[in-house]
Amino acid sequence: MPKSKRAQRITIAKSSKKLKTNRGLELKQELVKKIRTRLDDCSHLFVVRLYNERTDKLQTVRAHFPPSESSYFFFGKNRVMQLALGRTPATEYLPSLSKISPYLVGKMGIMLTNRKPQEILEYFNKLEMEDFARAGNQVKETVSIDEGSLDGFQHTMEPLLRSLGLMTTLKKGIIHLLQPFTICKKGDTLTPEQAKLLKLFQHPLAQFKIKVKAHWDKNSEQVKVFDLHEEEDGNDDDQEQAEEIDEEMIEQDDEN
Repeated sequence: MPKSKRAQRITIAKSSKKLKTNRGLELKQELVKKIRTRLDDCSHLFVVRLYNERTDKLQTVRAHFPPSESSYFFFGKNRVMQLALGRTPATEYLPSLSKISPYLVGKMGIMLTNRKPQEILEYFNKLEMEDFARAGNQVKETVSIDEGSLDGFQHTMEPLLRSLGLMTTLKKGIIHLLQPFTICKKGDTLTPEQAKLLKLFQHPLAQFKIKVKAHWDKNSEQVKVFDLHEEEDGNDDDQEQAEEIDEEMIEQDDEN
């Protein structure tokens, strides 16, 4: 007896590796075009380095420098941004931009603006916002909790605290810590459990910052580099350096 066609499964949506690759290439081409379009409109380019980046904090910075005032931020793949600027004098989009590309390594971004350079530098030099450290961050201080009642915690959180390593008990609906507990020590690389405890006990040990690494002036065609040696933590994973990009296809698309 022939097999019923009703029992067959039909896949409606199909995704191929080729389609995904083409989509990724289109996004990279689009980033190159956006950067070059803004380069035509703006007089200054800043390479900025992010520390403990957070989306909500970055939105605050963007609000301070809105596009309506001709200020734009780009945080894409470093190699794609390098391509938009040009890596050599022969391929640079505007004079001296190839001198900027070597500094797009690590947690870097680009800011394009018509505001005065001194205003930009002063803003970022003062910018520091406290936040909670994430797993993998290295902490610069020791945080401990004394034994006794834990104010501010509902009794339903007692199992969670125990699961995170604290010796606790409930007394008349109040959580008590039975012995002192050290959440982290100076120099520790935080585990997910430590990061969770620091947030629960309201100990923000991280600071969101943005520092300027380099500045390009369209009018003078000069590039100024700033020393961030004391700020750099050496923990950057520049994954885009290992990613293969079809640069020839991107360049051909730009020419067309």
